[in-house]
Amino acid sequence: MEANPMFMALIPPSYEPPLLAPTPDEVIEGHVVALTASYRAGLTRPLAARKAQLRQLRALLSDGLATLEHAMWLDLHKHPTEMYATEVASCLREIQDHLDHLKSWTSPMRVGTNFANFPASSHIVQEPRGVCGIMSTWNYPIYVTLMPLIGCISAGNVALVRLPTEGTCDHVSGALAYLMDKYLDPAVVRYVAGGIDATKALLRHPYDLLFCTGGATIGKVVARAAAETLTPTVLELGGKSPAIVHSDTSLEMTARRLVWGAFLNAGQTGIRPDYVFAHESIGPALVEAMRQAIVDAYGASPADSQSYGRLVNAAQFDRIERIFETDRAFLVHGGIGDRAQRYFAPTLLNFEGDYTAFAASACMQAEIFGPLLPIVYYHDVDEPLLHIATHATPMAVYIFTGSSAVKQFVITHSRSGSMCVNDVMVQVTNHKLPFGGMGASGMGAYHGRFSFAAFSHAKAVMHMSFLWDFRQRYAPYTPFARKLLGAVLHPVPRVWLWVFRVVVVLAIVGIVLGLTLR
Repeated sequence: MEANPMFMALIPPSYEPPLLAPTPDEVIEGHVVALTASYRAGLTRPLAARKAQLRQLRALLSDGLATLEHAMWLDLHKHPTEMYATEVASCLREIQDHLDHLKSWTSPMRVGTNFANFPASSHIVQEPRGVCGIMSTWNYPIYVTLMPLIGCISAGNVALVRLPTEGTCDHVSGALAYLMDKYLDPAVVRYVAGGIDATKALLRHPYDLLFCTGGATIGKVVARAAAETLTPTVLELGGKSPAIVHSDTSLEMTARRLVWGAFLNAGQTGIRPDYVFAHESIGPALVEAMRQAIVDAYGASPADSQSYGRLVNAAQFDRIERIFETDRAFLVHGGIGDRAQRYFAPTLLNFEGDYTAFAASACMQAEIFGPLLPIVYYHDVDEPLLHIATHATPMAVYIFTGSSAVKQFVITHSRSGSMCVNDVMVQVTNHKLPFGGMGASGMGAYHGRFSFAAFSHAKAVMHMSFLWDFRQRYAPYTPFARKLLGAVLHPVPRVWLWVFRVVVVLAIVGIVLGLTLR
């Protein structure tokens, strides 16, 4: 694929994206040993050291932007604006969030202490986990590589990063490796390149946390490896996220937002709307509006659009083509592909009211992860909710409606990692919200403070005093000790504590007023 002339002026004429050879097993072992030594030496404990590495990450993204744009165009035909909006900007915002709040997040949090331990004090201390393995993937390679790394560094850990698998976004992996070598301290961050052999070699070593972004297959591989050493994991796995379009929606805006989410990055997005349930009363109109929205976004020939992406490799093209050919009878838009260019057009498949054919279709057997969007009509909102409930829990559920009652009903009666009302995917851009799956779509969450928490251990600390010792807790036990322990340890309803505080405050006010009026 030729380089995009729009930004080639930013790339030195002699520039060649560095491609990587698989990392040998002995080098991976050396990385783990070196990172372990760095962590044990306390290099990442000081907040100043963490912030310095976060600023280096920011410099990596800012100074290396043209390098990354060029590599991304070669691998995924991703427009620079799309890359910045969906990958770089989020990372930059995340870095700033951690720089702004790191001091408060790392400060001990005081909590209450039970009466039996009076006069003790209690705190929660955020402790780094240690050596973390971060396993990236290829669909948003900058985002899914650096976003967890930000939280990892912020929390005071060291990281071994598995770059996206070879044979996918090789130019971006090479660019990331080049920039990481240039900007990041190898005592804190190192990387591994390669395919399944490199992944197996990486997983043979012990870690204090494994963070993996990918599909269910790699998620299970990581979970099995982690189980051998009881290593905690965060798994971001995707899944089939549904969109429900109710009868009272804004058709034009709904169609535009669905098309944007479904075909961004050529459909290779883990939280894309993977299928659509449209109310039967507006189904045909919605499909027509979506057809027009595709033309508005990518033109009559998306192959000629610089804003439309490409499938990552020939294997991905072949998989999408097989799914499409099986369901070709339901084609209403698109369906054109070019294997040599890894191009497959934005494609709509309308099953209308035939739920049986929809459920049995090739599109509905697994996450599509490509530019195919099946649509089926429903009569009552219970129908899509039943479908969601009887299948693997999705990463997200999307509902388009103007009705507060319908919105609340869907929120209450559906399970998912996240939810967005009247739009798709934008919930991931709010770093005040946790991002993560549930069940088959993953475990754990990150972004913002949730990233810091994911890569930290909340250590309970209680400070006891020598001024008082509750002797009845010691042997030998007596009837009096039993009664006293029963009274002290008896659970107290929260409302009693509230009433007690009010009485104490009123008593103090009464005493003060009494002394004042004398």
